[in-house]
Amino acid sequence: MKRRDFLGIAGGALATTALSAYGQNAPLALRTVSYNVLAFRGFPRTEGNRDALGAAHSRLPEITARTLAAFKPDLITFKEAPYEKKVKRFAEALGMNYAFFPGGWKGDRTYPGGFPGAIITRYDITYSENRPSAGEAHPDTLYTRHLGRAELSTPFGKLHVITTHFHAHKQEVRLEEAQKIIELIESLRTTAPVLLQGDLNHTPDAPEYQLWKNAGLIDIGAKMGIGDEPTYPVTEPRIRIDYIWATPDLAEKAKDAAVLSKPPFVPDPKNPASFALSDHMPVMATFPD
Repeated sequence: MKRRDFLGIAGGALATTALSAYGQNAPLALRTVSYNVLAFRGFPRTEGNRDALGAAHSRLPEITARTLAAFKPDLITFKEAPYEKKVKRFAEALGMNYAFFPGGWKGDRTYPGGFPGAIITRYDITYSENRPSAGEAHPDTLYTRHLGRAELSTPFGKLHVITTHFHAHKQEVRLEEAQKIIELIESLRTTAPVLLQGDLNHTPDAPEYQLWKNAGLIDIGAKMGIGDEPTYPVTEPRIRIDYIWATPDLAEKAKDAAVLSKPPFVPDPKNPASFALSDHMPVMATFPD
């Protein structure tokens, strides 16, 4: 796919068709996106799209920013973020502020830099913290990918935002990660609503999911009727592991939610040279005035 064609999809078709589907005319206080961006690598890499992906690779922060800009987000959280300088480029392309959260694992040759996270927003970030806790510092076995939080100053008051990416293979670690975040949310929710966004690497039928529910958090996707829609992988979507959760005071204001499942968030099935922006699809939610 030629770069101008790819940008045309982002700035043209998405703006005219997908936006209307997700209610762009509603007055908004908050539109938020949770996205595992695969470090802006593009996905998949095939013989058919090698040239197109290679030509676009250096500009994927800006291409992704332009694509998401069509949805007019106020807040975006990244999982598997790239190096901070690329997060900064993405934020600057949208005219937004950002907070960067290095991961616990420092990476290898395949994933240099590990799996950091980021919060990008048009609102003021009044405070941010890497690996936050409600008490003692977390052991190194937890949040080897990332955990970060920020306090935002929004038109509707202060908002706490937590972004995280859970362990992919060990359920016992995920359960402990979830419990520690629940304790953190309990310490924060007395002062403002809390939004949790993450690649949690568990499905809705898992014990980890029940922990969130037992803590009184609301799965915005399930609340708005998209709970069964898969978010991964983009080539053969089959599981839901990406979420937006909120405390009830914020969740009751939710207007809609969506898995963004059209090109370029997924490969164009009619174009063998196309690629998706990541191996995950973004999840979006809107909270009106």
